[in-house]
Amino acid sequence: MKKVFISHAHQDDAFARQLAEGLKSVGIEVWVDEFALRVGDNLIEKINEGLSKCDHLIVIMSKAYFESSWTRHEFSAFAAREMAGKSNPILPVLIEDCDIPVFLRDRVYLDFRTSFEEPFQRMVSFFTGEKEPPTTTTELAHIAQNQSDSALSYQVSRLREHLQRGEMTLFCGAGISLGAGVPAWSNLLSDLLAGMFGKQLPKVKQDLAELYQSHFSPSPLIMAQYLKNGLGDDFLTYVRTSLYKEKPTTSSLIDAVVELCRPQRSRASLNSIVTFNFDDLLEHNLQENHIHYHSVFAEGQRPKRSEIPIYHVHGYLPRSGDLTEDNDIVFSEDAYHSQFIDSFSWSNLVQLNHLSQNVCVFVGLSMTDPNLRRLLDVAMRKTPDRKANHYVFRKKCDRKRVGDVLSPKTGHSKRAADIADFARIVELLEDQDSRNLGLNVIWVDEYTDIPKILRRIAEEI
Repeated sequence: MKKVFISHAHQDDAFARQLAEGLKSVGIEVWVDEFALRVGDNLIEKINEGLSKCDHLIVIMSKAYFESSWTRHEFSAFAAREMAGKSNPILPVLIEDCDIPVFLRDRVYLDFRTSFEEPFQRMVSFFTGEKEPPTTTTELAHIAQNQSDSALSYQVSRLREHLQRGEMTLFCGAGISLGAGVPAWSNLLSDLLAGMFGKQLPKVKQDLAELYQSHFSPSPLIMAQYLKNGLGDDFLTYVRTSLYKEKPTTSSLIDAVVELCRPQRSRASLNSIVTFNFDDLLEHNLQENHIHYHSVFAEGQRPKRSEIPIYHVHGYLPRSGDLTEDNDIVFSEDAYHSQFIDSFSWSNLVQLNHLSQNVCVFVGLSMTDPNLRRLLDVAMRKTPDRKANHYVFRKKCDRKRVGDVLSPKTGHSKRAADIADFARIVELLEDQDSRNLGLNVIWVDEYTDIPKILRRIAEEI
């Protein structure tokens, strides 16, 4: 006799009960926590006991299931157990539109959104061995693509609703500006090193800069501290010169952000932008498109209600005009320490306010900044329902790169399975980390997909 374990959120008790009773009526044994638990039982032990006795795990996918911190952890444990080879293959069941984790998007799921009887009979046929799910690579790839497209459409729809209500904030990182020609962090440091050595040894400054980086290899923050000390009063001028030396203008990603800022008849514009970049590319392009904005980079600066505020929480270095003490930037180790320690700094309060009040979308950020992660954690803890309210773009694990690393000694089919398992583990861990910080993940195959998605969100309905 087949035995199945049903995992569900308590809000979906009625459906879980209906499904369990239906399965039991055809001779399938069912383990559901509300049936099997008694007062005084150890929850974790009883669930593990139930799993150890079951052949399959049914996950009832709903908004409540993936928004609940308990069921998220429960699901992560199930996924880890499956990948470790401890049986219990997962059979997903969809009962309403929801944000399906990438770990389940390549699975054949049973769709109960519009009816019960037909998908229930398919489930019974599967458990009794009368009908097997698709197994060929082509079939599974087609299913995975369709389900990824469906998940993305759901996320786009949700974000479009928030944009319509004027409650969306964009958090922007270096990835926003790199495509327009602003130097990457490592190139910026190299330019500043060359500038520092050039003050004393102008003929060999570039060679010395490369030698310093390769020989000493300090952390980027420590190197930035050396540069700030070495360049002295000229530090901000050197940084600004390096930022704009390639005359950066725009990129497809910046153009997509501009579309989000453009008010339409059917929706409001973007509520605000929080950027960790020093450059003025967003301002330049908004001005070119006649969209009103206000740059905020120091305490006391206030935008008008008709202006989109652009908060430069790490400082601002526009390409023209005088630089004052208000243009100080968070660049070196001491500045990061100051921002981390001072919980009531204007930049920290700005970020916390937007994380608490709006739906925030993170673009061009690696999400490794300790201060940002701390603020996300604080905002999550202050959310009564502990739901993941914000969104972050993440690139799917590069299967080709994984395949190049794995030893070619194993057979082709085994190697392909190893690649898939490794990629799913990486994506599962990243998804779990993001959700613990209150972030829903928008998975992309390539970073070049992000502008297209932002434009879909910005489309006028």
